[in-house]
Amino acid sequence: MEISANLPGDIVSDIFTRLPVKSLCRFKCVSKSMYTMLHSPNFIKKHTNRAIQKDPSMILRTEFRLYAAEEDEEHSKVRKLQVPFARSLEKIGISGSCNGLLCISDQRHDEDIYIYNPSTRVYRKLPVPEFDIPTNIDSTFFTSLGFGFHQNDYKLVRSLYLYDKPLEDIDSYKCEARMYSFSTSKWRKIGGIPFHIRSRVAIMVHSNFVWTASRGLGTGMSIHVVAFDLDREEFWEVPRPEIAITRQCQIEVGVFEGRFSIYYMWKNDRVEIWTMEEFGVKQSWKKQFVIGPNLSLDDGFLYLKPLLVMRKGKILIEQGEGELILYDPRSETATNFKIRAAPRWFRVTSFVGSLVSPFHNQ
Repeated sequence: MEISANLPGDIVSDIFTRLPVKSLCRFKCVSKSMYTMLHSPNFIKKHTNRAIQKDPSMILRTEFRLYAAEEDEEHSKVRKLQVPFARSLEKIGISGSCNGLLCISDQRHDEDIYIYNPSTRVYRKLPVPEFDIPTNIDSTFFTSLGFGFHQNDYKLVRSLYLYDKPLEDIDSYKCEARMYSFSTSKWRKIGGIPFHIRSRVAIMVHSNFVWTASRGLGTGMSIHVVAFDLDREEFWEVPRPEIAITRQCQIEVGVFEGRFSIYYMWKNDRVEIWTMEEFGVKQSWKKQFVIGPNLSLDDGFLYLKPLLVMRKGKILIEQGEGELILYDPRSETATNFKIRAAPRWFRVTSFVGSLVSPFHNQ
């Protein structure tokens, strides 16, 4: 392939894998050979892998809009993202981010699902999964989604809870789950979940979708962490650290420095960040650090969600809706992280720009 008269094609390709998507899109019209290179699966894979190694960008989500923010240790600014299908959604929800693709669903109805690459503005609408709903069911409720990349294929898991009694009885339900594969463009049944999923969105770690979950109601409720293993296609319970969870404590799951993590948030007190050094092994839990209790509180709970580790080891943390802080674990100090022109209320999703197509494997 001759793109340049002075440089071999493999060198040109390597240089281009380091460029942002916006620049690459401009080059698509330069020549046929350039267009072919930029659409090559091998080039897209190399470009995506390089992008993942860099500090990710951020997507800010409000109820009706998406914004992109470039982050560093100085004040950032945002730009509004075009969402071609936004009018078909009552309320935008991001149900996952993987290799430059966003899984977007309607937060109010939970039926329509879109896979969207905001860098290239290409999207696809997924078919609605079919569930077997008996006539005696009192109500149905979509609760959770998981979206990720596994064995060269993008996969999505969705669950549906079928209630044959009023919702006050949270244990009176049947759960069905379906998995969608880009390679087959079909949903298929994968069994039920023996827990009540609490988190709307799964995190993905080591070929597993992971959510917080519960059993029981009120004083009898117990908190769990449940995962779906994409290799075995089975649901299983992830062991937690030996820490009692009461009404004074909430938990969130995440990925911190590449490892599965749990954030314990105590009311009017502190947040502990634990990481699992060997996924699935209970004895490998390690407490990384504690934040608080000298930070401002939101509704009594110190809600902190680590987003990414930045330069000099500082951690960018989401604190409630519309607030970001930069925490230094060495000095145990936190400073506000401001984004110019950001909406007042927003949630943050980590994101990398890529050329990956929502029609991958088709």
